[in-house]
Amino acid sequence: MSSTKRIWVTGASEGIGLGLLQHYQRLGWQTVGSSRRTHGPAEADHWIPADLSDSAQRTKAVEQLTQDLGWPDLVVLNAGVGHWAKASETERSDAQRVLELNYWAPVELTRMLAERAQGRALHVVVISSIAARFGQKKLASYSASKAAVALWAESVNEEWQGSAHRIQLILPGVVSTNIMRHSIGRDGQALGDRAGTHRGWTVERTARAIERATRTRRFTHILASPGVRFALILHDLCPSIFYVLLRRKP
Repeated sequence: MSSTKRIWVTGASEGIGLGLLQHYQRLGWQTVGSSRRTHGPAEADHWIPADLSDSAQRTKAVEQLTQDLGWPDLVVLNAGVGHWAKASETERSDAQRVLELNYWAPVELTRMLAERAQGRALHVVVISSIAARFGQKKLASYSASKAAVALWAESVNEEWQGSAHRIQLILPGVVSTNIMRHSIGRDGQALGDRAGTHRGWTVERTARAIERATRTRRFTHILASPGVRFALILHDLCPSIFYVLLRRKP
């Protein structure tokens, strides 16, 4: 039996997911990636193409992973989609697309893996967002989906206490990825060139921070600057001041 550890990363064709494949491959892990793309990057030792917003493809991906490749030592549920539109302009179909990938995909993938564990340990890392912690204009559906999956993961963490299973929650701040370009706009289409530029942590720095987090027993990890961390505390203690300051932000 091989002693090489195996990681499965969803949403792995670019951004944080690709950064995780690169980082863990350098550490000597067997890397398994998934996204809607048919072929994966060189950083993926194995590739499972799947549109994880589709329930049938979620089931197929888990079966392919566990039956063809073997049990994962670590699962990072990173696949997600952004949404940029006022709540009053959001179609139900667009909100449902966001919820399917950002909430239902990690929920169902975790459930199916837990059902197949058969005495084996399961370690799941859920990538949410600091957008789950407070409301912002044009991010209602996105923030709601990330808040939902964060609270779900917190509940699972309580249910798994005393078992061999572990779940951790990652709340990244701004990371330099293409998430805004891929975000769904009010017309139901990806923003593309309409998206603004957002500079933040590099994907390499984020991947290293996530890997360090997995070596701790702590459940929640916020990957953001001290200023953002302070803002979150301010939101919890005095939301009125927090939102006055947020509205001044260009």
